[in-house]
Amino acid sequence: MQQKPILVIIRQIVVGILLTSAAFSDPPTGQMITRSSGVITIGGTPHPYLAEGTGPTCIVVGLAPSYPPLLSDRLKQRIRFVYVDFKNSWNAESADVAGKITMDSLVDEIDQVRSGLGLEKVILFGHSGPALVAVEYTLRHPDRVSQLILVSVEPYFTPAWLKAREAFWETEASAERKTALKQNQERFPDDRLRRLSPRDAFALRYVRNGPKYFYDPSYDFYWAFAGKHFSAEVISYFFNTIVANYDPRSRLTKNTVPTFLALGRYDYNIPYREWDSTRKTTPHLTTHVFERSGHFPMIEEQDQFDSGLLDWLARSASSQADRKPASGSEQARQY
Repeated sequence: MQQKPILVIIRQIVVGILLTSAAFSDPPTGQMITRSSGVITIGGTPHPYLAEGTGPTCIVVGLAPSYPPLLSDRLKQRIRFVYVDFKNSWNAESADVAGKITMDSLVDEIDQVRSGLGLEKVILFGHSGPALVAVEYTLRHPDRVSQLILVSVEPYFTPAWLKAREAFWETEASAERKTALKQNQERFPDDRLRRLSPRDAFALRYVRNGPKYFYDPSYDFYWAFAGKHFSAEVISYFFNTIVANYDPRSRLTKNTVPTFLALGRYDYNIPYREWDSTRKTTPHLTTHVFERSGHFPMIEEQDQFDSGLLDWLARSASSQADRKPASGSEQARQY
């Protein structure tokens, strides 16, 4: 009789591991991508959202219109991505909103989305600068994040970081890459950009700086912005004010959430080497440097990115099930 509880616990652990592994295993070929939409009210403002995929829920932090085409169907067959139209921040319809945004309000928006979806825990996905908000949310609410996915994000954002970024470009970029950037600058001079709307200027600036963002210096990324709604004013305010001097490195030493970090070897916006010391002091961090990618490894090396991420998700989910036994129904809901 005394052995029964032990057997029950072992069974729960085994069931949890099987369920977590199954959640990220290969689906049947030809499986359709499930899509749904809804509205979450935050601060009296309705925030529409789009959900794509099947599996554990992952909230994508940042510009909602940008990410559906950047994440593959293979990922969506295993993960339910939720893209929220953050009308109080990233997708604000009025530039007047910018001055009201703080790191606290951004973190609170994520938490209200999580609770609005009726979930105790979620996966968080953050790419580039907005991923710093995902980092901050995770540091504040580790009990509400099952796994954290970071792609092409800086470990800190201070004047020292900006200098390191410029130094990386000057010392590491090839002559051909620097020539390509110069040609783009001549094609899209500053006076031309100043005549455009903030949104169009932001998009063309991305195209102009393509040699800094992509392994292929000639890659034209304009398609990702065409017809998309976002607030260039808010983005500028975010980098110049909200995360100016943001440095979470000392707190990352106490990280308890499984974290996946994807970096591009040819990302001159996020020098991968700047993560070296932080990687050594951050617990539960798994890092992948993609050798033929820049700022967007999820499209530049899609197969390798998907395989690495899905393998890590399965392993980290199983590891959590191992550490904390739970009922089969709880594991099925979380993973």
